[in-house]
Amino acid sequence: MDLSGGLEQVEDDLQELSLERTITKSLKTQEEIDRLTVDEKLGDLERAVYLLSSGQEVQRISVVNSLPQLIQDNAPEAMRRVVPKVREMLHVAGPDVQLAATISFLSILEREIIPISTYSSTFLQTIIMSLEVKDPVVSNAWLETLLSVCGCLPKDVIKREILGIAVAKGQLSQSVQSRLASCKILGRVATKFEPYIIKKEILPLVTALCQDIDYEVRGCMCRQLDSVARALGLENTKSAILPELVELANDEECFVRHAALDAVVNLLNLLDDDTCTQTIVPLVCKFCERSMEADDTTLPHVAEQFGRLCHGLSVNVDEQQQAWLLEFYTQLCIQGRMRDAQSPPPPPRTPSSICDEDRCAECRRNAAYNFPAMVLFAGPKNFKVELYNCFVSLCEDPHYIVRRTIACGFHEVAKLLGSHVQLIQQELVTLLNDNYIQVLEGIVPHLPETLESLVKGVGGGLSEARTMLYSTNRHQISNHADLVQSLLTCEYLVAACSQWRLHLTMMQRLACVVRVFTSDQIYSKFVPVLFQRLTLARVLPVKQAAGRTLCVIIRHNRRQEHRQELICRLIEALCHSNKYQLRMLFVDVCCDVMELFSRRFFKEYFFEFVLNLAHDPVANVRLKLCSLLPRLKTQIKLPGDRQLLQQLEHCVRRLLSHERDRDVAAAIRKSVFELDKIQVAMETLTQRMFMEEDLMDQKKEEEEKMLLELEEREKKEHEQTKGKNTEKGKGKGSKGQGRRGAHNRGHRTSVGKTNSSELPSASPKLSKHSLHSGSSENMTSPGLTRIVSPHRIVSSVQDKKNRKYSLGSKEDRIKRTSSNSPVAGVSTSHSKKSSLKKSSHSLTNLAASSSGHGSPKGGSTPTHTRKKGSQAR
Repeated sequence: MDLSGGLEQVEDDLQELSLERTITKSLKTQEEIDRLTVDEKLGDLERAVYLLSSGQEVQRISVVNSLPQLIQDNAPEAMRRVVPKVREMLHVAGPDVQLAATISFLSILEREIIPISTYSSTFLQTIIMSLEVKDPVVSNAWLETLLSVCGCLPKDVIKREILGIAVAKGQLSQSVQSRLASCKILGRVATKFEPYIIKKEILPLVTALCQDIDYEVRGCMCRQLDSVARALGLENTKSAILPELVELANDEECFVRHAALDAVVNLLNLLDDDTCTQTIVPLVCKFCERSMEADDTTLPHVAEQFGRLCHGLSVNVDEQQQAWLLEFYTQLCIQGRMRDAQSPPPPPRTPSSICDEDRCAECRRNAAYNFPAMVLFAGPKNFKVELYNCFVSLCEDPHYIVRRTIACGFHEVAKLLGSHVQLIQQELVTLLNDNYIQVLEGIVPHLPETLESLVKGVGGGLSEARTMLYSTNRHQISNHADLVQSLLTCEYLVAACSQWRLHLTMMQRLACVVRVFTSDQIYSKFVPVLFQRLTLARVLPVKQAAGRTLCVIIRHNRRQEHRQELICRLIEALCHSNKYQLRMLFVDVCCDVMELFSRRFFKEYFFEFVLNLAHDPVANVRLKLCSLLPRLKTQIKLPGDRQLLQQLEHCVRRLLSHERDRDVAAAIRKSVFELDKIQVAMETLTQRMFMEEDLMDQKKEEEEKMLLELEEREKKEHEQTKGKNTEKGKGKGSKGQGRRGAHNRGHRTSVGKTNSSELPSASPKLSKHSLHSGSSENMTSPGLTRIVSPHRIVSSVQDKKNRKYSLGSKEDRIKRTSSNSPVAGVSTSHSKKSSLKKSSHSLTNLAASSSGHGSPKGGSTPTHTRKKGSQAR
């Protein structure tokens, strides 16, 4: 039974499929196909004429769209044969053809394909006639085309062809649509004429349209008063335009009042101080009072323009008026919230209450948008008294759209506050901890500007050298524990959402922490998160951004132990990973290292590791490496890097001879051609083509040396300070012993023991310094290669099993790679291996001594290590 039922179901499906095929075949009849078929022997002009005469609508649209190209290729014939057909066809054409014609007609004028006189006699007349089309969409499209055309036509053509039509359409006997079109045309052409022509021919019609019986016409003409006033000049504006503007601002329709307020804002930079003081300021104050009492959309519109109003009138208001405007802005920021706090529990929501809530939220959103302008208006010194409470209210607003708006402008507020920026630090923490992704979208893209403003505001500016090398202000950083935690919370929220582009932006912006926080804070708080995103993020761009940010942190880190640990962890997490995707990512990280660091740094710590990827069992990794080989050659400089050049050539020869994958073989052949074009730089001969790159590399190398010099200087200062403190403690202890009596001898003995026990506490740090100085004997360059070289990293890998990022069983694979691979064989001789074995014990002690200070968990150095260090010293 089940089998028969299944067969019947299959037969029904086959029948339905056959019916669908029948319908598909009968979509076009033979007659329709013949009607759409055009003779291929026809030329472009003949085909256009034929399609315009007897073609379908889609074919006519195609001809109209190609009209500018037809006229440009053969102007005389096209103007004689095709253009008349187009103008004739437009009288009976459908909306789609009309809309296509508006675009083509404007394109012909903008591309200057034909003379202005020819255009005025043909296309301009068609545009003017098409304004009378009954379809409002098509009519409005032709009107917009005419307004755009007016900007390209000369003054005489506009006066002869367009001005008369605008005056005729603006008469009261015409329809509302005609009068609206007249308002827009008058505002567009007013800037083309002299003031006396406007005053004689245009101004009377403008005044009549401002007093029209239809509110749409009054509002439309009010929006054009800006251009008419600029063409008239200041004196004529004061006598003719301002009275009309004052009357429109008191109109009974909110649409007209909105237009009047916009016109006032646009005219502020035209009017003089006396006019603004005597007319505009009282008008604005009265308008604001009425908007607060009105139950319509006027108040949100006032909030939208309030920043521009206050900024434009800042030089024309006295202290009392300024205080009134700031008080009014405060009411805008809490509109709807104060009423909710003072009123009893609300009744069930109705459509009217929902609209009221939306209007209040829109008012607060517009107020938040204008907050930077209000900071300029009040001044940074008055921010705490006048605007701080408003800022806190907007940052804690219950509606997320308000918080998003204030978050988008947070960096501008921070820049404007200057030295008072520490006032808004807690609000930054609040926004970073917001649970709405929309709010984080506003604050994350501008994190560098915001955090740098915090540093500069509190630190009073930073020197160029400290900005380059981890410019941090210790006085200011001490107050940033909550800011660090909020940044990590923000990153967690962004990583948990589905918007990976926002997470990518967050990873990129975290590179700015090098200018804000100390090396210890970055290493203990941000580095673990970045390594987690580097290896576990779902999207490749996020991993790449995390890798680049880690490179920036290594570039600016001021602690040698941290740099050593980060390089080792980076190589182990990517280059020696079991996942081929992470090994491919190591190639991208190497590109970032070449961009951010000097050539010597890359060659010392990454060159040989990336070359070892040529032995990777996964073809995609080798394919990725092939694209990097030409850049590796640019890092080499002879004769010092002759050994690295041999390794590179050996790697290329091996891939050419042993590669079996088709894609990798093609990629390596392509890379060989690029390698042949690259000329190896010489240390003795400086060529002009390498001058700019060499200067940049020299600058990076000097910055790296300066970083190490600063570190050594800080260590010496720390030792001197600690020595002075110890001496002071001894002096105080001896004085105290002299003052005490015989009955306190027991207590005095305990104090002496305590002081003596504190002395060995400096031994771990001193032993670290001695170890670092001792390990720098075999370095290739002074001040640059303090970090352990790649060979030493490989040899010291065995001593890191007990650490958080333990290498585990990978040490055997690393040994095989360094001993069996041809590349490693070229780079390591017998003497080098013996020297590595001799130095492995000292490097093990160095890693063990630095593990307490640079471990990811932030643990302290074990007791037995301190004892060994003190005994060795």
